[in-house]
Amino acid sequence: MSGRQSGKPETPDIPEAAETQAAWMPESAQAHRLLRERAMLFAQLEAADEPVQLREPYIRFRLGAQEHYGIPYAQVEEIMDAGRICPVPGTPGFVRGVRNRRGEMLTVLDLKEFFRPARDEEYAEDALIIVVRSQGMLAGILVNEVIGNDEFIATELDPALPASGIRDLQHLRGICRGQIAILDMESLFNDPVMNVSKPVGAS
Repeated sequence: MSGRQSGKPETPDIPEAAETQAAWMPESAQAHRLLRERAMLFAQLEAADEPVQLREPYIRFRLGAQEHYGIPYAQVEEIMDAGRICPVPGTPGFVRGVRNRRGEMLTVLDLKEFFRPARDEEYAEDALIIVVRSQGMLAGILVNEVIGNDEFIATELDPALPASGIRDLQHLRGICRGQIAILDMESLFNDPVMNVSKPVGAS
């Protein structure tokens, strides 16, 4: 300003990064208060060495007549109708076929070949496909019915035990509420017999 002596900068230069960070900070007093309270809460938890119990949302679906499974929403791309699935000769039994997904061929998997749900039920015309992405791999999971969605806490899941309708226990993170098997999609996609990273039909 004109009242200042010459040769001195009027204001210090603010680095571009600092300006950007300042733009992210909340402006209202209420927002600042909430941030302070949240910071104090996390500080108390860290001081007490207590893990934060995070709730993971998941989508719940049915395979067969009554077996219920869940896939974390973080790995779900979309839900689509089964439509026309084209079988591919020479593929394993768990590969149901391929389906056109907006101009691209989506490999559709039948998890009944892995988990063998009790009192099996064929897929009806209203069957659905849950499109899942994990570790850069993309595949569709054919399901009899989508039940809805819910949340789970990983540390509160019961261990998966051998039972009718549940096989390949290494592909389950655990059992939620005693009846919903939460899938471990990374483990499933990494199963050597699965190998969904290869084109359908590749050796």
